[in-house]
Amino acid sequence: MKRRSTGGFTLLEVLVAVAIFALVGIASHRLLLSAVRVEAQTRAQDQQLRQLVRAMGSLERDVEQAVARPLLGADGTEEPAFWSDPDGQGLQWTRAGWSNPLGAPRAQLQRVRWHYDGSALVREYWPVLDRADNAAPQRQLLLPVVNALQWRYLDSQGVWRTQWQGSGVQPLPRALELRIAHPRFGELRRVLLLPDGAAGRGPA
Repeated sequence: MKRRSTGGFTLLEVLVAVAIFALVGIASHRLLLSAVRVEAQTRAQDQQLRQLVRAMGSLERDVEQAVARPLLGADGTEEPAFWSDPDGQGLQWTRAGWSNPLGAPRAQLQRVRWHYDGSALVREYWPVLDRADNAAPQRQLLLPVVNALQWRYLDSQGVWRTQWQGSGVQPLPRALELRIAHPRFGELRRVLLLPDGAAGRGPA
């Protein structure tokens, strides 16, 4: 006598199907997590690249507009047109071409300072050039994460120096070098020439 088929699934078939669905679900979950991680890493890399491009563009504009114009500090003493901090981590100079779209009553010259605070690259600028009123600078965070940074300055004799104290003979260097140890992009180097004739002539 033949047994009639009920058309159902055996327990083994059900267990096999559940196991297959579980494996597919685990694989899909891992694939999704991997795609999310890749997207997050790509987004972070794109953001850091944009920050780097903006920072280098801003530095280039400031350097291209450098002028040999000293200023008066808050105590009335004259500061060089271009000089570096004693620790070598920052520098400041006077630049021209400060845009004034609102026609504010101020000079077209601007004092800027670039420095490394131990973790980030920061740009500062003052609302007035001669700081007789001890005005506080405005702060712009350009690269929030930097592992190390070094500035160098090329003099009229072709020698690279780690510090610069502008003099009347040579107020500005011929070129500025910036080296950055970036956590994502590694060691980066940028050399920028100052405007023609800005460095003056060295001693004969």
